[in-house]
Amino acid sequence: MTNWQQSLAKTRYVMDILLLFSFMIVSAPQATGIVLHEWLSVLFIAPFAIHLLLHWDWVKQSLKRLTSKVSAKERFNIIWSYLIYLMMLLAFVSGFLVSVALLPTLNIPLNIQDFWSKVHHDSATLFMPMLGVHLALHFSWIVKLTKRMRATKA
Repeated sequence: MTNWQQSLAKTRYVMDILLLFSFMIVSAPQATGIVLHEWLSVLFIAPFAIHLLLHWDWVKQSLKRLTSKVSAKERFNIIWSYLIYLMMLLAFVSGFLVSVALLPTLNIPLNIQDFWSKVHHDSATLFMPMLGVHLALHFSWIVKLTKRMRATKA
């Protein structure tokens, strides 16, 4: 692995850990309160976007691989990654549509509908086990890179 590839792998690793921890904080509105939950959710967009950008080469290649002969596990991983992305977008959009703190603070009037409240709750709740599967699918990469990161520190 070249130095550039190692550096990119380390950057992905660190950003993915930050993404996971920031998600854990954002996904607990009972602990943070609704106001902080909404504002932290806006800030969460940055690490989420960085995650996508750092893995953009995978995103581009995955569509090509999906139409070629790949293993069932890889095909599932690709489809699952796109589904989890769509679920996150649904949670984001519906979250903005049910904002009780963020949008009113910005003087954006909003008529909150029960439908969007349910969509937000259900998509956010469903996202959590989906994230668990996503992490499980990438577990070997996580372990391998963790060992590599520890070895470079020693």
